[in-house]
Amino acid sequence: MKRAKVFRNVLIIIIASLIVLGALPVRPADAGRPSAWAETGVERAVSLGLVPAVMQARYTEPVTRAEFCAAAVRVFEIASGNAIVFRMAFRDTNDVNVQKMGGLGVLNGRGDSIFAPNDRLTRQESAAILARLMEKLNVPLAQAPSGFADNADIAAWAREAVGQMQASGIMNGTGNNQFKPHDPYSIEQAIVTLLKVYDLAIEVKFAEIADAAVPLAAFFDLDEGSDLKLLAADIVDLVNAERVNAGISPLIGMQLLNAAAVARAAECESLYSHTRPDGRRFDTVWDDLNISSRGRGENLDAGVDSAREVVQRWVDSPTHKECMMEPTWEKVGAGVHRGADGTLYWAVLFMA
Repeated sequence: MKRAKVFRNVLIIIIASLIVLGALPVRPADAGRPSAWAETGVERAVSLGLVPAVMQARYTEPVTRAEFCAAAVRVFEIASGNAIVFRMAFRDTNDVNVQKMGGLGVLNGRGDSIFAPNDRLTRQESAAILARLMEKLNVPLAQAPSGFADNADIAAWAREAVGQMQASGIMNGTGNNQFKPHDPYSIEQAIVTLLKVYDLAIEVKFAEIADAAVPLAAFFDLDEGSDLKLLAADIVDLVNAERVNAGISPLIGMQLLNAAAVARAAECESLYSHTRPDGRRFDTVWDDLNISSRGRGENLDAGVDSAREVVQRWVDSPTHKECMMEPTWEKVGAGVHRGADGTLYWAVLFMA
């Protein structure tokens, strides 16, 4: 069962955030396989939409500086729910992902406006970039000096970051207590460490949401279980991944809109429709909660247990896809309700 409607106007509002993930990227036929230690992490990162197509191959080969930036941009934009709008220009590349990382303040290049996008990324360079990326994502950094035997070989500008990455469990040595700072960083190493950063960023966001003093229980007295809240977070992640993969800005989560979505999902148990059980249109739920907006949309589904399957059904439905990918949307709320017979009802609300 599926429905979709789009009610559009034109103004865009930006707010801060609950996040994202997902999509169903397909591994290229000639991609090869990552090493056994990295396989689970790589496959998960790919499924979350964190890995650009150019990095879904050659897993054991060195990652270039530009490739690392492409994945780092995805991690930041999907985890934060915010598109990077600032750019830093370099003389030797017009790569937008490099420019975004520079604009975010995560990297500065190699001096004289040179970035060297096709050079291999070294292990100490990756540590420095990861540390600054974590700072931008508000992920706390464990502070500890590097404990590697070859600490003296680590450049002074990277030594603190290497210690932070080691203490945070993001990066390990290469064996025999060696860090090998000048060795190249492989694609699979880059993917796995960026996935760790992403996971920490999501933990921070969930903690922020848990601490938010928003009176959700006051609305319809709905108290959905934690498993349903995780499903709701999953579907937002997957919707955002579809948008990012299509070059559309990710949506920013809004706690109060989540409450509205939970209410709509619960209403669908008695009337599965874009018309509410009391006869009003679906978008009157915004008015009930005094949520101001210039455009409103809703996607519904039911009888499906997987957020990934729900989003795939919407991708396959022209009207649902149009609603989900509408470029003017800025905020999103998601709710999942389990009916008396165990059926799951899904509602995702979009607004500008």
